[in-house]
Amino acid sequence: MPSLRFRGELVLVGLLAALGVYVLVQTPAIVVPPSAATAGPRLFPYLVGGLLIVVAALLAVQVLRGRTAPPEDGEDVDPDRGTDWRAMFVVIALFAVHALLIEPIGWPLAATALFAGTAAVLGARRWVVVLVSSFALAIGLWSVFVFGLGAYLPGGPFQMWT
Repeated sequence: MPSLRFRGELVLVGLLAALGVYVLVQTPAIVVPPSAATAGPRLFPYLVGGLLIVVAALLAVQVLRGRTAPPEDGEDVDPDRGTDWRAMFVVIALFAVHALLIEPIGWPLAATALFAGTAAVLGARRWVVVLVSSFALAIGLWSVFVFGLGAYLPGGPFQMWT
């Protein structure tokens, strides 16, 4: 019977292969405008899907030959300590609340709540620093998407800037 780590690496192989197949199956649904050049919008997804499958196959060969990665010896990891399920569920709840708040209050404020809440759950205690840095990161990311990439993210009270 393979070790737990060995099975985990085979699960990663399966996930990579499944993701590659999914990308390849969904790529033909991309609409190609008549004005598209020779390398249209389907080229990159085909490359990524194919590379995912190739990497999965190569990784499977290595794992089945017994060449597995060494276990991580992280200095800040306590292997005897269990998973903090409460923190994990709170972070999941924060993502759900973020998704619900994007339209009513705008992406920057919803993201600020997500970032600050996650930092608090993970142990941050300097509240002013957490709130200011969360807000700055949220405004910066929103600006990159809205002004740099031309994507629409509701700005809430900052919508007047667009």
